[in-house]
Amino acid sequence: MTRRSRSSARRFGLAAVPVAISVAALAAYACSAPGEARPVASFATTAAAGMDFALIREAWQDPEHIARAQVRAMLERYVATYPKDGLVPTAHALLAFLAMDENELARADAEVRLAGSHPTGTTADLIMTARARWLRLHGRSAEAMTLLRPNVGKNVDPIVRNLFQEELALAALGTGETHDKYEAIAYMDAWLQGAGEEEREATRAKVAAIVGKLPREVLFEALRVMRSRGGSYGYGKEMFKIVAARLASLALQDGDAELARLLMDPDAGAIAVEGDAGIALAELATSRRGLNVIEGRTIGLLLPTENPALRDESAEVLRGVMWALGKPRGIRQLLPMTSEPAPRSKARAAQDAGSLTSCARTAEAEDASLTSDEPKDDDRIQLVTRDDSGSSDRTESSLDELVGQGASVIVAALDPDTAERVATWSASRNVPVIILAAPSAPAPGSKTRSSGFGFVLGESRVDVETALARDVPDLLKGNVAAVVDASELSHVPAAGGEWGPFKIQPPVSCDANTPHAGDPRFPVASWEKASTRAWLVTGSPSCARDLIAELSTHARNGTVALTLEAASEPPPARGVKVMTAAAGILPIVSASILRDSELSRFVAAFGAPRLTWWTALGRDAATLARRVVMTLPTDNLTAPDAVAKRRDLAQKALAKLRVRLWSTEARGFDGASTMARTICVLNLAAR
Repeated sequence: MTRRSRSSARRFGLAAVPVAISVAALAAYACSAPGEARPVASFATTAAAGMDFALIREAWQDPEHIARAQVRAMLERYVATYPKDGLVPTAHALLAFLAMDENELARADAEVRLAGSHPTGTTADLIMTARARWLRLHGRSAEAMTLLRPNVGKNVDPIVRNLFQEELALAALGTGETHDKYEAIAYMDAWLQGAGEEEREATRAKVAAIVGKLPREVLFEALRVMRSRGGSYGYGKEMFKIVAARLASLALQDGDAELARLLMDPDAGAIAVEGDAGIALAELATSRRGLNVIEGRTIGLLLPTENPALRDESAEVLRGVMWALGKPRGIRQLLPMTSEPAPRSKARAAQDAGSLTSCARTAEAEDASLTSDEPKDDDRIQLVTRDDSGSSDRTESSLDELVGQGASVIVAALDPDTAERVATWSASRNVPVIILAAPSAPAPGSKTRSSGFGFVLGESRVDVETALARDVPDLLKGNVAAVVDASELSHVPAAGGEWGPFKIQPPVSCDANTPHAGDPRFPVASWEKASTRAWLVTGSPSCARDLIAELSTHARNGTVALTLEAASEPPPARGVKVMTAAAGILPIVSASILRDSELSRFVAAFGAPRLTWWTALGRDAATLARRVVMTLPTDNLTAPDAVAKRRDLAQKALAKLRVRLWSTEARGFDGASTMARTICVLNLAAR
């Protein structure tokens, strides 16, 4: 900017701005084709008016430093100061654009009317562009395009050209016609290539914003054309970079490995994306996510091992899965316990017998007639795993990666929210998935005989709580102290209140820490003040044992009820009655259950306390998956039809398979999408 320009800027209260086109330069915009009316340029009538409008132009072209509100004030002052000046119509047209930017459409219409009618020239083009924008903002983009198309390539004034090109692209995008969207890309390319040095960066930002509104398929087709024809087809490098960057962003945003691979394909002309985004795109492109293949007898396992709230559950599931698959090698060949269990009192033996009688499904589970065959090294079963961190935005992408690694059957979902997402994904991709947790909402095909691909092995919390409420009346007498797993805290009323059939106090996490050395880690004193006499534990067996021990130590009398996740036989506790939900072989309360060979070998290898609800679910899911893939060939498939047929075979095998299970008395899904299970309640307190 010259010293004189800076002085003028300061005189009108403006920041320093780049050199603007002079008023006389408006006359240069007088190009027209033979036979057309010669454009008419608008001029300021006085030198003072010309200088003032030159400052307005400078301010308009420097939005980074000069606010649009200030530009509007300058234009309004100009119209008031020079009401009959030749540039007043131009000022009204610019005021119309500013009004539309603020969604003041009525004022914009009035400003366009005040601008009047001009046959040709810069002002005429500006007014026409303002009318086109007004039409588009009223949902009439096709009419706007009718106004704009005749002037394509004819504007040379920087302000008019930028407004025209932006409106041309937005109107083409707004018609809803696919061919207009492709035209919009061409218009924006011309806009970029015609932008001057001072306006290039701002133009690029506007083009990138418009490109962000275009559908993926339009962008990819445009990129394909740019790759195949390059500069010979007329597209510039800037437009190519903007389209490629947008597609790369979409690939990373959606975890779309297929799109990433297409973008990074060297044969098609791999795109260059700089910085961390480029590294992430390369990693996504080289992953197996999005591939649709079958690799022999492959089982997929998705666990949130990085999620602290679900880490213990993940470890327990993995223990059951590895046991069912015979890993590490030789683990299932350990000898079963040979020593007899310690003798129990007659009262205890009578109670055990009563428990088994009242929970007949436990006795049925002891029938060894359906003992599964042992896994062997030559079964050629592969296990592939992924971690979704318990994060909802990684669930589907992690499942896609397991499919890309060739899994025929997948085991997944340790919480209700993830279970819902997994069930939806399974239905959309037609991939058999054994879902460990019951979804919050019914899974597709739930409790129906259907061809669904999602099979829910876990049990609904509502069903377990209903059984406890039915058989443990103490839980319904007053406020229940809920001791819950950390993963459930966000789903439990933080201040207490109604939770299923119970009225609970503010929940306490199983991960609660001891406030001071020597103090109990659970709020025993608070429970005493509240005269609490009933507790509901939904966490781990170790959490239940710790709670019962502290209640006994502090002479708290009452009833502790355990859900399936907490089910176990704790040590004797004075004054505390323990009632536990039971299903399948859990919890182990009778030595007769250990007569089963596989179960006794598991206890010999890990110990009875390691046989938790999640371990049983992991074992059952992997046993079902192993038996399913053993019915399949060991070849690899890549053809879509062959892959779909193989998964269909796996789904049908899973639906009808019968095998000995630990978490239920049922032998399989029996054609349904949800595992049948009897829930009963056992009294573990009497001695």
